[in-house]
Amino acid sequence: MRIHRFVSLVIAAAALGACGKSQNNADTPLAFVPADTPYVYANLEPTPKAVTDHWSSRMQEYWPALFGVYNDLLTNSNKLSEHDRRIATALLDELKTHDSWDKLRAIGIKPDMRMAFYGVGMTPVLRIELGDQAAFKAEVERIEAAAGEKLAVAKTGAQEYWQIGNDKIVAMIAIEGSQLVATIAPAQASDTLKQTLLGVIRPAQSLAAAGTLETLAKQYGYSPYGEGYVDFAGLAARLSGPLAGSDLEIARTLGLPVSGSDAVCKSEYVDIAHKFPRLVAGLEELGTQRVRVGAQMEIEPGLAQQIAASLPAAPGSGEAGRGILDFSVALPILKLKDFWIKQADAVAAKPFACAHLAELNAGFAQMKSKLDVTIPPPASDLTGARFVLDKAEPRDGGMPDVAGKLLFGSNNPGAALAMAQLALPALKDFKLAADGKPVALPAGLAPASIPPLFAAMSDKAIAIGAGTGEDAELGQFLAAPAAKESVFLRMHFSGAIYGLMARFAATMKARLPADGQARIDQQSKLFAIYEKWIRSGDIALSATPTGIALHETVEQN
Repeated sequence: MRIHRFVSLVIAAAALGACGKSQNNADTPLAFVPADTPYVYANLEPTPKAVTDHWSSRMQEYWPALFGVYNDLLTNSNKLSEHDRRIATALLDELKTHDSWDKLRAIGIKPDMRMAFYGVGMTPVLRIELGDQAAFKAEVERIEAAAGEKLAVAKTGAQEYWQIGNDKIVAMIAIEGSQLVATIAPAQASDTLKQTLLGVIRPAQSLAAAGTLETLAKQYGYSPYGEGYVDFAGLAARLSGPLAGSDLEIARTLGLPVSGSDAVCKSEYVDIAHKFPRLVAGLEELGTQRVRVGAQMEIEPGLAQQIAASLPAAPGSGEAGRGILDFSVALPILKLKDFWIKQADAVAAKPFACAHLAELNAGFAQMKSKLDVTIPPPASDLTGARFVLDKAEPRDGGMPDVAGKLLFGSNNPGAALAMAQLALPALKDFKLAADGKPVALPAGLAPASIPPLFAAMSDKAIAIGAGTGEDAELGQFLAAPAAKESVFLRMHFSGAIYGLMARFAATMKARLPADGQARIDQQSKLFAIYEKWIRSGDIALSATPTGIALHETVEQN
C-alpha cells in the first residue's frame, strides 16, 4: 500500500506515451516476457511524436481537474491508515505539478518508453523503460522525505528492490537495468522465483524472439503501438494441471489447491476453453484526431458461425450515428431462442461428466424448459430496436426538454400496431400506412408534459418521434439501412453528452451536502474538458465467422 499509489499514477501518466523503438533487441521489456505467457499487452514501436506532443499539451489542461478529484477522494476516504494517507498526500503534491511530458521526463519518465504487462505463469509483471534511473530514484526519495517514511528495501542476489506487503504476499518494485519492474511474490519466495519475476533470470524463450505480437498485429490489422491477448486455452491447461513455478509458490502461500483437477475435469475445462481460446486487443489507429481500438473474442469456428447466423445487423447500423446518443441493437427473438435451445440440446446429448460442471448441465436444462415455449407476437416478430437522443435539457422541478426517436424492427409491424390499438383506446381510430410518412399521434395519448409525438411505419419497422421537428426526420430514420456486416450492437455519442451529464448533475447539486457539491463541481470540470476534446465516439460489436469483434473509434477536436 505504501508504493502502489505512486507506481500506479506514474504508470498511468507514462502509459499515455507507452512506446519505443523496435522490440527486436535483447533489452526491451518484451524481451523479458516468457513466450508461453498466458496474458500480455505491450507495444512494438514508438507512438508518433505528434501524438505525445498533443497529449502533453492536453495534460496541462487535464491535470488540475484530475488531481482535484484525487485530492477529494483522499480527503474523504476513511479506509486509509494515517501512514498511507501521508504517502498518498506526498505523492499527489509531487505529481500534480508535473503536467507535461517535459516535467515528467525530469522525474525519469520518458514519452518514448516501451512497456509490457504480462504474466510469469499467473503472476502479473509490469515493465516500463525509464528515461533516467537516477532521476526516478530521486523522485522516490523526495516522496519519502515529504511523507516522513522510508520504503523497505530488500535484495535478491545483486538486485535491490522496494518491498511492501505482509507476511504472505509482497509487492516488489525494482529498477532493473534501465527499466522499472513491478510484480508480486510470496513473502518467503525463493531467490530463483524473485529473480525470475524481476527479470534477473531471463525466460528460456521470450515473446520478442517468438514474434507472437507481430503475428497478432498482422492478423487483426493492429498498429504497432499496442496489442495483446489473454490466452484462455493456456490458462485452462495451466490451472487444471499440477501447479508449478510462481503459481505453485503463491498457491501454497495462500493455502490454495496445488494438485490440479482430475483427468475428466481437466479435459472438459480445456475443451470449454478451446471454444473461446483467446481475447485479443490492440490499437488499430493512433493519431492526434482519431483513436481506433479493436478487440475480438476468438470463438471456435462452428460455434462462431452459429452465433453469427442468429445475430443479424442492428437497425440503422449501416448509416453514420446521429444526435447526442444513438444506440441500436439486434433483437431477433426467435433466432436467439433457437440458438440457445440448440446449445442446451448439445449439452443434454453429452452432459459434462466433471462434478464441478454439474450446475452447467442443470442450468442448460432449466434454460431450455423456459425457452421451449411459444412466444406470441409482437415479441416473436421483433428483430431489433434503435434509439436516438437529439436533445435533453434539464428543467427546474419538471420534465426535461427532450427530443428524439425510437424504432422497433419487426417482421410484421402492422400486427404490432393493431395490438397497440387494442390495448390503447386513444389509438382506436389512428391510421398509419406502411409508407414511411410521419403522422401525428393523438393528443390525449401522453401526459401534457410529453413533447409532440409522431409515428411512421414501413414493412420492416415502426418509428416514433418525440419533440418539435422530429417528424421531418422520421421517414429517413425509418429507412436507414442495417450494416452489411453483422453489427448486432452499435452505439454512437457526441462530445455534447458530457456537457449534458454536467448539466443534469448540476440540477442535483443543491440537494447534496457540501462535500457532495464539491465532488459535483470537480466532476463537472472533467466533463467540460471531455466535451471540449471529444467530437464523437462509436462502438460496434459484430458477430464474425471467427468470433465476436469490437471496434471503437474516438474522434477528437
